Amino acid sequence: MRRSREIVGLPVLDLKSGTSIGWVQDLVLDSNKDEVAGILLEGGHIFHSTKGIPRKAIVNVGKDAVTVQEKTVEELKGIRWSDKIGNEVYTQAGDSRGTIEDIFVDDSVEKLVGFEISDGLFADLLHGRGTILRPHVMIDGKDILIVDNQVSPLDQANEGGF
Repeated sequence: MRRSREIVGLPVLDLKSGTSIGWVQDLVLDSNKDEVAGILLEGGHIFHSTKGIPRKAIVNVGKDAVTVQEKTVEELKGIRWSDKIGNEVYTQAGDSRGTIEDIFVDDSVEKLVGFEISDGLFADLLHGRGTILRPHVMIDGKDILIVDNQVSPLDQANEGGF
């Protein structure tokens, strides 16, 4: 499992030409399919552009760089990773569970796995941030995430805290 934050900022390398074609500015997520639709590059049309490199054109997402067979740009449909950060998380009963701090994807950076949740600075310091896995998500809305009533991010806590 990888955090999206670890991918944003990585250089993107074109394996065909042997050149660096930019850096990952954002991930585009297709929440209907629980998949990564592609990446947006820094530079060019960075303000609300929906054109980027589709996931199918990405050869590998390594620890230090993203490699593509060649620069293929197309319209990406979905929501930006950066637009999900800070969204509120509630249960179906209306209880707050915190805010989204990051999104987890699988190691191949193809599927959405879950969300890293913060319940505030002091809770993060004492207990670490929590995790809500995708099967517990009832509605992944534009501004909020609604999870089942029994889920608690601290039941699946990440390492951290004192």
